[in-house]
Amino acid sequence: MQIQAYPLEGTNLDFRVVSMATRAFVQSRATVNELDNLRRTVRNLLHQVDRMACGVQIDADKGVDFYQAVERFEAELIRSALDLSGGRQNQAARLLKLRNSTLNSKMKQLKLR
Repeated sequence: MQIQAYPLEGTNLDFRVVSMATRAFVQSRATVNELDNLRRTVRNLLHQVDRMACGVQIDADKGVDFYQAVERFEAELIRSALDLSGGRQNQAARLLKLRNSTLNSKMKQLKLR
């Protein structure tokens, strides 16, 4: 049985939750598709929690580096689209309403995968 691997990004919590879900499904003899769907769902939920928790904090004395904040936002959008699409760049590009070449260029610029 070949199980598709998804790169685990983020916190140790991501790894622990996905690992626990994987063990539970393997022990219950779930199909590979069911396991992949569960893993994708868990990761999407974890990313939604991360997005809700991290807002832009502007220090009243120091300000914020606008371009760095925009880069972080772009990277998070791309990671979220890739998660939703199961890592398929062409589907992620469609979700973001970008051309495939634009998404690929942004990923290289931001050093994503």
